[in-house]
Amino acid sequence: MLTFRSIRKTLAPRWLTEEDGELVGYSLDLVKDAFVERARLGLLVRFPQQGPDGSPAPADALAAMGRDRRVVRGINEAAAGYARRLLYWLDDRKNAGNAFALMQKLSEYTGEGCVFKTVDARGNWFIRDADGTRSYYFNQANWEWDDHPIQVGGPNDGRTRWSRFWVIVHPPATLWTETNTWGGGSLWGDGVATWGSTATSDQVATMRAIVADWKPAHTRCVNIIVAFDPASFDPTAAVDASGMPNYLWEFWSKNVGGVQVPARLSTARYWSGTS
Repeated sequence: MLTFRSIRKTLAPRWLTEEDGELVGYSLDLVKDAFVERARLGLLVRFPQQGPDGSPAPADALAAMGRDRRVVRGINEAAAGYARRLLYWLDDRKNAGNAFALMQKLSEYTGEGCVFKTVDARGNWFIRDADGTRSYYFNQANWEWDDHPIQVGGPNDGRTRWSRFWVIVHPPATLWTETNTWGGGSLWGDGVATWGSTATSDQVATMRAIVADWKPAHTRCVNIIVAFDPASFDPTAAVDASGMPNYLWEFWSKNVGGVQVPARLSTARYWSGTS
């Protein structure tokens, strides 16, 4: 590679290539070479992959590009894989608002092994299996979260209830497990742990941010449901099947014989959704 130092030795007169002249010239050329290298590296960090071998950009450059392109790095994603995804950010963005695109982004963040489902107030289900296989079921009418109507008007005005949907995550044990129940002796307020699972507060916040960024326009995610029972929330189940919402899941508990008992499925955790 040509540098000011190498060029000077070839083109400069002898009084700049020998003795004191060489020392002074070398010092000046060293500064010029440093400025040129800084400019070269500054241009390179614009690109997620650099060089013919496709090596990733420096870590701080990848982080900056990820923020600019709104591409979230996976929990355990290697730099090379993240750099490849950064190349396709604009193509991916064309599919924003699609249920499968949303689940794809969640999968890229959580890593392999998760099964994702989305279901809306009308019982339209979209499923992404752990291997990426996609399926869907329309108008199943089996998701009755509460007793409020979807249509507008009436005593329970449903102006925004048509727009509600839920994200369901079936995580592998290598990602999250059940833990930290109320009264279990775990510390509260440490800024890391969360109640009910081993997910960290940052991971919960990131999952919510991904849903908010990729959800369909004018919709509202009520909850992100982390379901530890892989058989739960079957899209083909009946509305009154065990473990399915039965008009009483709006609140955490229900009154049975004068006693407040849990209203929702106990093998799942219910994170607040997005507005």
